[in-house]
Amino acid sequence: MNTIDYHYKNASVKLKNGSTVNELYQQLYRLEKKEDYDACAGILKAIKEFSK
Repeated sequence: MNTIDYHYKNASVKLKNGSTVNELYQQLYRLEKKEDYDACAGILKAIKEFSK
């Protein structure tokens, strides 16, 4: 499992368990500041899929 898939699955689980999209955006921002773009891609993918 690569980094994008790992963060996608974790973010999907968080959303299903009641975390808000805003909380994930905050995490996305923190990871973006660390320049962890693969993690950002996974979280963003989960947010987009959840928002459909």
